[in-house]
Amino acid sequence: MNSLLRTTFSYRQGDFRLNHAPPKSKKRAWYALFRTELTAWVTVLSLTLSVAVWAEDTQKGYQLGRGYTLGNSGVHLGGYAGAEIEGLGSTPWSFNINDLSLFVTWDNGSRLRFFSETEVEDLLSAGEHQSLDGRKAQFRLERLYLDYLVNDNLAVRLGKILTPIGQWNVIHADPLVWTATRPVATDNLFAEHATGLMLHGNVPIGEHSLEYSVYGDYSSALEPSRTEPPFFDNALGTHLRYTIDDDLKIGFSYVDFALQSSASIRNHLAGFDFAWTHQRYAINSEIVYRNNDAKTNNNAWQGYLQGVSPIVGNFYAVGRYEFFDQPSKQFGQLGVLGIAYRPIPPLVWKIEYRIGEHNRDLAPDGLFSSLSVLF
Repeated sequence: MNSLLRTTFSYRQGDFRLNHAPPKSKKRAWYALFRTELTAWVTVLSLTLSVAVWAEDTQKGYQLGRGYTLGNSGVHLGGYAGAEIEGLGSTPWSFNINDLSLFVTWDNGSRLRFFSETEVEDLLSAGEHQSLDGRKAQFRLERLYLDYLVNDNLAVRLGKILTPIGQWNVIHADPLVWTATRPVATDNLFAEHATGLMLHGNVPIGEHSLEYSVYGDYSSALEPSRTEPPFFDNALGTHLRYTIDDDLKIGFSYVDFALQSSASIRNHLAGFDFAWTHQRYAINSEIVYRNNDAKTNNNAWQGYLQGVSPIVGNFYAVGRYEFFDQPSKQFGQLGVLGIAYRPIPPLVWKIEYRIGEHNRDLAPDGLFSSLSVLF
């Protein structure tokens, strides 16, 4: 489990309907919600464990969570799937198979390497006023890039990447994070993706190493057909992460960018992050600050501090505190308290409650649960 913690912080049949219940029938509605969630989770868990059993028996080298290599082609397949349910807040409950991602990697031992991640979002969804359907499903190209290895310390990457700000955005896959909800600071003040050119690698410093990346984005020209803001119009940034010892890593981010909706305004964002792990305990944090060249005062601080502690067996307690400036000028803050269960390393079930102050717009109160698997 310690190795999983280190991976996490080194680098998100049939038809059923639950009718809306009037106030006097809330208990019945919540019973139906619980029954629906339990059925969905048992089904997904059964399928996942069946795959795990099959993987134990096969002699072809496949292991759940590590993907599958196609012969001697250099092509490796992997991915993850996730489902979530939320309720108890001011909005009706909802169930969603929200992620089905396929990773394709090509590496034949040469200097040139390829990676892509294709995702189906909202594959199946249901809600308090909605039967199960897949009409909201949409395909999304999450990542697509080529790497050229110049030497042991430098690689050149061209394509679409996850913006290297902090930890959470680049970890990305839901089975590798500890909560069903994402901290506000990890995607609110900047674009999740960048499309362009990156130089990245590692530089040895004494007995440890400095991981670095320098990137230039020109998304408005290279990826004009985007659907969910915020998007970079263009950007230039860097991220550094230094390994102090086997347990502790610290990072620094900076990016100068313009957003698609306001290309004439330059934004400047700086961030600090750290990740500490020891045996089965973990603490990590990110803080970002953004200002811009506009005459109006639009500066913003956002951040979080999260801790993970073992309870018993494969159960873990997770707690997080978040704070964030908002366009409304109200200072928001919230707390998340939950449990994560990992019966096997690639599979995680999470349940948590989130409550805060002035948080309705960016991260409303509610009960959240998810099940995800790395395959």
